[in-house]
Amino acid sequence: MKHSYRLSLLSSFALLASALALGSPAGANESIDPHGLWLRPEGGVRFSFYDCGGLLCAKVVGATKAEDQSGVGTVILRGAAKISANEWKGKLYNAEDGKTYDGFITLKSDSELTVKGCLMGILCSGETWKRIAAPAVAAVSGKAHQPAVADSAQ
Repeated sequence: MKHSYRLSLLSSFALLASALALGSPAGANESIDPHGLWLRPEGGVRFSFYDCGGLLCAKVVGATKAEDQSGVGTVILRGAAKISANEWKGKLYNAEDGKTYDGFITLKSDSELTVKGCLMGILCSGETWKRIAAPAVAAVSGKAHQPAVADSAQ
């Protein structure tokens, strides 16, 4: 009797695991594409995340406030490499203090990401941004389109 109970328990576990795998939301184990336009709700600044030589980069492409307009074209994320399914690590430029930090981009969903800058890997600060446009994908190449805004010197 003990043997059949163990077999039944193992079968139940296998069925449960299969059901969870099949019943999980589409793409739960797949990475989400960060390319496209994102909004920093605080201040209304818009950013474009794009491919830069196989890595992830981002730049300011628009701003609601006049005082933020001078930042348009500034690259804020350089050379971010994918470190997990929905996370990238690169160099994050902070226009407020003019410094560059270790930057982490984490996609929480297809419409929300967190941007976190860290000093010495322990002092970190971040915020959540909202997607405002899906990536513009080239029909033939399958690569995200890089915006035509010129890079600014840093």
